[in-house]
Amino acid sequence: MKFSRGALYVTGVQTVCSSDLMILAAFFFSVMAAFVKLGGNRLPSQEIVLFRSIIVWIITAVMIKRLHLPLWGKNKRLLFLRGFTGFIGLSAFYFTLTQIPIADSITIQYTNPLFTALLAVFLLKERSSTAQWAFFLLAFTGIVFIVRPGYSIYTFPALIGLGGAFCAGLAYNLIRILRKTDHPLNIILYLPTVSIVLSIPLVIHNFTMPVGIEWLVLLAIGITTQIAQIFLTKSLHIERAAKATNVSYVSIIFATIFGLIFWSEIPDWRTAIGAILVIIAVLWIAREPEVHHRRKI
Repeated sequence: MKFSRGALYVTGVQTVCSSDLMILAAFFFSVMAAFVKLGGNRLPSQEIVLFRSIIVWIITAVMIKRLHLPLWGKNKRLLFLRGFTGFIGLSAFYFTLTQIPIADSITIQYTNPLFTALLAVFLLKERSSTAQWAFFLLAFTGIVFIVRPGYSIYTFPALIGLGGAFCAGLAYNLIRILRKTDHPLNIILYLPTVSIVLSIPLVIHNFTMPVGIEWLVLLAIGITTQIAQIFLTKSLHIERAAKATNVSYVSIIFATIFGLIFWSEIPDWRTAIGAILVIIAVLWIAREPEVHHRRKI
């Protein structure tokens, strides 16, 4: 995979669907979440945010340099705001991953399409069709089945997670605005930049040195995050924010599978029904022909 100034090439394919990009982003974010949960057995969540940000910053800066792009982009004020909101959302998400089951944590995180759609009305002047809102509500119904409010999620982590989801929704809208002025790699760079600056004071007094395989886990978190961020940012460059982020609900399915395989978090009938509803909604959202079926990017 590589970026050019006018196109994204993925294994030789030059035209891709935004929904495909978001599904790929969802998969790699789910893999990242599994590594975060694994590393969170001993390492503080904010420390994982710091190490992840350092790895992503190095990878992104190298890619920017290879394309001879300006390192800090053009719309610096808005890029910083994207980085800040992303940092809050990321920190909240990692915290919930270390406190509750992975499927529940990702389910809370992926309430962000609701916030994305609502904020897009004011920030981007976007309007979702009645059909799209119906699909969203169907997916949200599936989430209720999976989360089972009051049954498996503790109140404090849930509230932190919802706050993070709101910040993620705001960050996604900012990405849509920034697509007019800045390259996707510059948009990606500001999240780890802000995260590094703000994380250091939070971890310096409670630093836990990684040992053994934890170093590999942290590296895997950084690499999978970078891949996911590329797919996510490009998807938001070519598709309306509300529609693109709705497709990300498929992350819940991936998380449920990972939870079952690695942590024996066996889903019950409620999770099964919720997963089916989410999959149906995602498939219909992905095929909604409102903007373009496919577009050269």
